[in-house]
Amino acid sequence: MVCSNQEEKNSPINNAKWQLGGRTGHIPVKGGKVFYRIYGEDKPGIPLIFIHGGPGHNSATFFRTTPLANDRPVVYYNQLGSNGSEIDEECQSVEKLKDLFTIERFHDELETVIEYFGFKEYVLAGHSWGTMLAVEFAGTKKAEGLKGLVLAGPFLNVDLWLLDAKRLIESLPDGDEKWQVVKESESSGNYTKAYEEINSIYSNTFFNKIEGADAPSPDEPDKQIIDGFDVYNHMWGPTEYSCTGLLQGHDVTKYLGDLVVPVLYISGQYDSGTAAAANYYSTLTPNSKVVVVQGTAHETPRENPEEFMKAVREFFSELES
Repeated sequence: MVCSNQEEKNSPINNAKWQLGGRTGHIPVKGGKVFYRIYGEDKPGIPLIFIHGGPGHNSATFFRTTPLANDRPVVYYNQLGSNGSEIDEECQSVEKLKDLFTIERFHDELETVIEYFGFKEYVLAGHSWGTMLAVEFAGTKKAEGLKGLVLAGPFLNVDLWLLDAKRLIESLPDGDEKWQVVKESESSGNYTKAYEEINSIYSNTFFNKIEGADAPSPDEPDKQIIDGFDVYNHMWGPTEYSCTGLLQGHDVTKYLGDLVVPVLYISGQYDSGTAAAANYYSTLTPNSKVVVVQGTAHETPRENPEEFMKAVREFFSELES
């Protein structure tokens, strides 16, 4: 076990920082170690494990949700290839990294994180790519202690996600023209200034509407950079609106009908993981409900943590009653 009992000491960036009192450390996984934070270790409620999006992003999306640890242990971990994780030296060639970074390895990594803390029961809360990881983990692993799923900004079917991205762009002023620019830029590989402007508009409208795409984030440990390899590019692709990586065509909705635990879908009003998609997924999920948070986009846990945590607390209240 490699861990630190020191409190978080993030320097504020525009007043954005992780709450003090969390314990941090690293967990050995296949190919390296992942960084984690845990709060509320002494609390009696069912533990909650957050799974961030990306792949290759980090847990900063959730930094305002630490009050949930007033009732239960809450874990945030940064997946291998994300901030603070450490890739084994012998794996640091492009060829070996391509072999290492697979969908299945991310499942195994999550299983290792759960086993590390020794939780006999737990709830998984995924965001974006983290929702896909949570559902597929539940469907393919012997997750006996799993008591529920919280799926925020759900991303469960790549083709549906891409169709929604097209529809959202076309809903913008001069949307048809904007979509043509996107397609021409992506087909040619020439990402023009117009493309970058569209990407900025998309981010500010459907990714983080309340605070803007460049909303302040807390300090995270440095991200390990390997020349010639990028986790997001390898798993997803070079641009937001097309998937050319390992996730191309991936669909985990086949597992939804067999889920035996309660599922809470949370979508922002303007979410790129749309409310329409959340409602569709809910029709496939036996014991589920959908909460739409008004005024927010894809980063609801950061944009409106109060409403996000209210929905999560109500979910736990029903689960634990």
